[in-house]
Amino acid sequence: MDGYLRALFEYAQEEGVAPCLESREYRRAAYGLEEGWEAFRSTLTAEQARRLDALLGQERSVGYLTEKAVFRCGFSAGVELGRI
Repeated sequence: MDGYLRALFEYAQEEGVAPCLESREYRRAAYGLEEGWEAFRSTLTAEQARRLDALLGQERSVGYLTEKAVFRCGFSAGVELGRI
């Protein structure tokens, strides 16, 4: 079942999440974010930038694992509702 869930998760990411990220609301929220990060990074020392990158990498990993957990829960709830 894990392979099946992984395939569904990847499909949801590509077909469901990606179109949502093209929305006006998302673009508005993300506007200027990259420029802000660039400006912030320019004030950091090399060591601070390295540490920040490591922390952001960890944060991305946790976010991805959280997304997978939410997907699994939603899928399980859908299966259970389908049995009713």
